[in-house]
Formats: sequence, structure tokens, C-alpha cells
Amino acid sequence: MYENQNNDISVEQPTALWGTTFFGGWRRGVGDYPLYEGKSQTAQSGEARIGVNVPLWRNRDIDRRRASLQQAEWGQLVAGHDYELALLEATRMASYRYWDWVLAGQRLRVASHLLQIAEQRDKGIRDRVAAGDIPDFEALDNRRAIIERQERVVAAQRLLEQTALQLSFYWRDADGQPQLPSAGQLPDRFPDPVSIKTLDAAEALQVSLNHRPEAKRLAVQAKQTQTELEFQQNQRAPAVDLSVMAANDIGHSKDKINRNELYVGLNIDIPLQQRAASGRAQVAAANVRRLKWDKQLQEERIAVEVKDVFSALSAVRKRLSLSAEQLNAAEQLADGEQTRFDLGESTLLFVNLREIAKGDAALQYAEATASLFRSYADYQAVLGVQEHYVD
Repeated sequence: MYENQNNDISVEQPTALWGTTFFGGWRRGVGDYPLYEGKSQTAQSGEARIGVNVPLWRNRDIDRRRASLQQAEWGQLVAGHDYELALLEATRMASYRYWDWVLAGQRLRVASHLLQIAEQRDKGIRDRVAAGDIPDFEALDNRRAIIERQERVVAAQRLLEQTALQLSFYWRDADGQPQLPSAGQLPDRFPDPVSIKTLDAAEALQVSLNHRPEAKRLAVQAKQTQTELEFQQNQRAPAVDLSVMAANDIGHSKDKINRNELYVGLNIDIPLQQRAASGRAQVAAANVRRLKWDKQLQEERIAVEVKDVFSALSAVRKRLSLSAEQLNAAEQLADGEQTRFDLGESTLLFVNLREIAKGDAALQYAEATASLFRSYADYQAVLGVQEHYVD
């Protein structure tokens, strides 16, 4: 019977230097050993060892550990671009909700102004009816106009409250809680549309290709896949590793086994069949090609979006110009019809029609202005700019 005790501890540290791994350890073997296991016996305090393993072919330029580390770093960038994409969309929607809220405020102002005009006119009409200047139904028609415009004010007030609630989802306090904007915080009017400046289409396309998170994410994913392809191709090569190790016994032994040792070895592993490695390399190569086509498709999609947003901006600017002309004409007609009514040359029916047309023209101008700023929010999102326009 051979009674002995063996203890072994080892540590290793891989490095990025050609895949070199440094290692060290300590072992202790005491007791009785048969002659064929004599190397297991150490001095009383054990044996310390240190060494290095250097891959000369497979795993030299890249190995699983280094590939995984590199892919993990790329993965962090992918997650960052996903966050940028979500933030970009949230910014665009916040801009939409803000301009919807401002438009609702303008709608309420127009409705309130029309109601105020009808209410201010009511006493004068009743006085003229009492004097026999105009028939009774004119007073009734004005009363009907007041009720109709009151209904419009109620509807506009409801729309303002609804858009304020939708805006509160994006407008938050320091604690992250939604804030409900009040009517007192509404701007008096839209910012001057002339203040909106854009790049030319060619420059905008280049900015979009450089800044869009989707394009940057695909570029990083291509690097991830290329790293995997390089690793799988490397695994098809033979493994030729140079190992150097030095060992030294510590303390003394009655059997005088204290010794200093130096080991130099060359480990060679040549796989005869490489079906698994070849298959994984083919999969990685296919993914590289797929991402290449995805990148081209994404660039084409971005180009279409840039053209579309410039088309939208051009159309809405034309709408804005036409609605401004319409509003100017409607204001002149409303003022002229009111003058004719005061002179007894028109009826309240035509006055109401002119005022309603004026109000509708004002709303169309406000809607065109809101559409311009919403299109500008789309423009910034297409370019990958995480800002919104608020004057």
C-alpha cells in the first residue's frame, strides 16, 4: 500500500499579445509513491512552477476569448445605437405632441374670438330690431350664431385638454413624473416659419447616412460578424503551441529530490476532419453577406426618406403661402361685409358666413404652420438629430 497526499493549485492569465498565456502554480506531493510515479513527489514545502504558452498558428491572431471580448464591446455600441434610435423617435413624437398642443391653443383662440364678436354684436342688433331698422329674425340668427360658436369653443377646449394630456407623457419633472401644461403656458402664436432652415438635399443625405442610429448599428453588427468569421476561419488551422515552464522544489526532503526543472515543448494538433469548423465559418460568411445587403437596403431607405421629407417640406411651405393669401382675403371680405351690414346693405347671414370663412382660413393657416413644424421634426429625425424646435 502506498499512502501519499497530493495538492495542486494553478492560475493562468491570458493576454492579447499573440494569444500568449502566462501560468503559474504550486503543487505538493508527500508520502510513499511507486517508482513509476516518482515525479509526483515534491519537497516538503512543495514545488513552484511558472511558464508561458504561445500559440504559433491556431489562436495566434484571434481566439475565442479575444473574439468574445471584442464582440462584447461591439455589443455595447449596438445597445447604444438602439438607445439613440429610441431617443430619436421619442424626440420626434414629443415635437409632434407639442405642436399639436400649440395648434389646439390657436384653434381655441380663433373660436373664442368668433364668439366674442357675435356676443359684442348682439346688443347692437337687438337695439336695431327695437328701432325697426332690421327684422326680428336677424336677432334670432345672431343668437343662433352665438350658440353655434359656444359649441365650437367647448370642442376646442376639449381638444386643448386632450393634447395637453398627450404632451404630458413627454414633458416630465425632475422626478420623472408627467407634467400637465396649462393654458397659460401656451405661446401667443407659432414661431416665424421663416426661421426654419434646412440643408440642401445632397448634404442632408450625407448627414443622415453618417448620423442615423440604424446605419451605425448595422456597421457595428457587421464588425461583430466579421470578427466571428475571422475566428471560425482561424479554427480551421492546425494548433501549434510552444510551451516553456520552469519548476523549483521548495524546502528539503529526506529523499534529496530537490531539483530545478525546465520544460520546453511543442504541442501540435492537426484535425483531419473540419466539417464543424467549416460549417461555422460558412454560417459566419453568410451573415457577413446578409449584413452587407442590409446595409445597402438601409442606405436606400434613408435616401428615400430624405427625398420624402424634402418633398413634404416643399409642399407644406406652398400650403402655408396659399393659406396666408386666403386668410388675408377672408379678413378683407369679413371687414367689408361688416361695413355693408352696418350701412344696411347686407344681412347678418352673410356677415356670419364671412366671419366663419375668416375663422376657417385662420385655422387652415394655423394647421399649415403646425404641419410645417411637424415636417421639420421629421426632417431632424431623418437626419438623426436629437433636437426639437421650440421658440
